[in-house]
Amino acid sequence: MKKHLILMTILSSLFGFGQNKFEKIKKYIIKSTYDIESSDKLEILDLIKPAIGIKTESKIDNEIGIGMSKIGGNPDLPKGFEWPKFENEYLTFCAQYNLSELSKYDLQNKLPENGIIYVFVYIDKNYPGFMNKKSSYRLIYLENKENIERTEFPKEYFLEGKFKPAQIKYFEYYTLPDDENHKIKKYGLKYDDFDYFYETVTEFIDNLTNQETDNFHQILGEDRSIQSSVVFDFATKKMEIKTIEDYESKKVEIEKISKNYRILLQLDCNDRNSDLSKFGGNAVMYFGIEPENLEKKKIENVIMAFQGT
Repeated sequence: MKKHLILMTILSSLFGFGQNKFEKIKKYIIKSTYDIESSDKLEILDLIKPAIGIKTESKIDNEIGIGMSKIGGNPDLPKGFEWPKFENEYLTFCAQYNLSELSKYDLQNKLPENGIIYVFVYIDKNYPGFMNKKSSYRLIYLENKENIERTEFPKEYFLEGKFKPAQIKYFEYYTLPDDENHKIKKYGLKYDDFDYFYETVTEFIDNLTNQETDNFHQILGEDRSIQSSVVFDFATKKMEIKTIEDYESKKVEIEKISKNYRILLQLDCNDRNSDLSKFGGNAVMYFGIEPENLEKKKIENVIMAFQGT
């Protein structure tokens, strides 16, 4: 019992800025009448991770200040920036995230306090759609944003690959691990009504933080996957799994490697305020990172996966 009281005290003070919202989540879970042991409720509380929520607003590029967070439009880059390529063809600019705008929501201090993260992805014009191969995407971290300017796309780039701009606003959010993630899967096996408990807790968090259920934008936290937990996709990409037979024969290794990844950011192509859907459909881009790279702020070392319905 003493151990549980200590844990509750730690949880109460863990997240600082977000303490009030987390206190409400904690109270909701502890006082819930579901037939789940108190010790398991406390363990589940410990699995809830603060995330950085993202909402967007459609704007023209001139209404968005230089260096501010946004999807689409023209990127804000240093003069002389070398635009990334895949097989000698340019990637397209998808989004930029100003870390100083979101730092107060980074409750566990996982990201640098300043700088910009850029997302570039190659468009396969024959498909047509975003390509997910080695070197067909780049996350670029720019630490010094003092000498950036609104930059035109390369002259050779095709106009359809430029997206309309949407400004990004951040908010406080919390996430549970995906229900198929190894961190929480055991509770589904232990309790018959755990799925309902999981859904109601998730719904409570979304209502508390004003998260829209069809908005899959996010930074950090636990992945909100459309299909099974996207960490399995990161593992299959890492292992270069090509066939179903290969996947089935290496399930144990895939699950082991999946535990090495966490979500860095999610970019929702189906956002109604942007038109990434031109080449991404209703899919979400997921960028995963290994904890040691995140800890060392090597946030360009990511692996990408897509999920959609």
